[in-house]
Amino acid sequence: MLRSLLTAAITSAVILAAARPLVAQDASDSAAYRALTQTPPGALPMQMDVSITGLRDRGGVTVRYGIMSYDDREYVHDFGVALTIPTGSSSIAITGGYYWPNCNGRCTGHAMFGASFSQNLVRLSLGSGVGSGSLNIGSGWELGYAKVDETTLASGRLSIPISLVPARRSTTVIPYVAPGVGGGLVHDSTGSEVGLLFTLGAGIGVRTSHGFTAHAGISRAFLSTGNWLAGVGITIGT
Repeated sequence: MLRSLLTAAITSAVILAAARPLVAQDASDSAAYRALTQTPPGALPMQMDVSITGLRDRGGVTVRYGIMSYDDREYVHDFGVALTIPTGSSSIAITGGYYWPNCNGRCTGHAMFGASFSQNLVRLSLGSGVGSGSLNIGSGWELGYAKVDETTLASGRLSIPISLVPARRSTTVIPYVAPGVGGGLVHDSTGSEVGLLFTLGAGIGVRTSHGFTAHAGISRAFLSTGNWLAGVGITIGT
């Protein structure tokens, strides 16, 4: 009952936030977009963790890469390495990475850091057999941080991944979609801006019984002038 109420509350918040792209966007929205896309919550594809698979994480190391269009001929490349630690039926992860805009020397990259907490909320069986597949609903909470010269970027995102998990086999293919809400803070010598944006992620992952997972996905923080991020990741479990 508690999980059902929590799921309903979170889903309602996501639906309300989804209406924001329909209204005029301002400096606070731009600040949220910058903070999200220059820190791990928006600069890297989602992790294929328990919030998506509904399966207990074993712990391991994940390497992720994301690419986003900067303009017509230039791109931003994002790299990240995360350590995942199982905590009962949930998991936490610590991420370190680098934001690298390839813009002919007109801009510089920076280090970025993040932390996340993931869990399964609801697992609905899609059949009567013991080995039947399931519809999984999870939650993923992410925090991000970066320091760019004298500017501080801080971000947070809540995602609600919804996935189809087939019956367990040696290799399992899991598609997912993950609506969410993201917020960001930009602080410099002139002051601070804080904003909130609707976010969306989607992708597909392949998980093996030997602790290896590969996945590819897209994601976006919905600023009217923003772009989609495309990325891939590989997890080696322990």
